[in-house]
Amino acid sequence: MEATETTESAEGAQPGGLNARSGRYVRVRWIAEYFDVSLSTIYQAIEAGELPAVAIGLGNKKTLRVHQDDFEAFEVNCRVPLRSGKAHSPAVLGRGESRELAL
Repeated sequence: MEATETTESAEGAQPGGLNARSGRYVRVRWIAEYFDVSLSTIYQAIEAGELPAVAIGLGNKKTLRVHQDDFEAFEVNCRVPLRSGKAHSPAVLGRGESRELAL
């Protein structure tokens, strides 16, 4: 996984008094590959406010990153319950493995 570490001062704040989240940020492309969906599907989730993202860069050269905590919360929200009442995620079912879903 490609990620970027954030750095914090001893007091947990960035210069200028801004509190930064510690942790990792992942690329939108990595999320699309993880879920095996198109980039546009992930961008639509970001635009709909379902997946928080930060824009890094200046002008038209911005790139989006998603905090690991936000990605994990998004994954939980995407889970579909099986008829047994248990939820699954793409990471739980292997490729080619399918189960009947109660939709």
